[in-house]
Amino acid sequence: MNFFKYLIFALLICLTQVSYSQNNTVQVLSPKQFNRVAKLNPNAVIIDVRLKKDFKKGHIENAILAEESKKLIQIIDSLGKEKVYLLYCKYGERSIEAGKMLFKKYKIKVCSLEEGLDYWKELKMEIVK
Repeated sequence: MNFFKYLIFALLICLTQVSYSQNNTVQVLSPKQFNRVAKLNPNAVIIDVRLKKDFKKGHIENAILAEESKKLIQIIDSLGKEKVYLLYCKYGERSIEAGKMLFKKYKIKVCSLEEGLDYWKELKMEIVK
């Protein structure tokens, strides 16, 4: 019986380490944290990685649209690696993948909006059109 408890404990530790290492390049922020960084950090750059048609329907104030990785790379190249990049998408998955791509290319850490713009809107946080 003790062997099985040890085995389950070891598996849980391994799974925790795997899930952390997959996302340790992108810091996921709650909507309130994301908003605080955007408002208080002068080096913060908000980037929307959704499609243009979705961006036009509403986005976070001062967000820059980067619907393709080519555009995202152009933004980083023009603004530099010293900025704090805050990425978001509709649900939070695309922004995490974009953040991982940026880490791989530039070795910078970026932040992603937890659960994306849908959760932001659910919390009645401000968007602009």
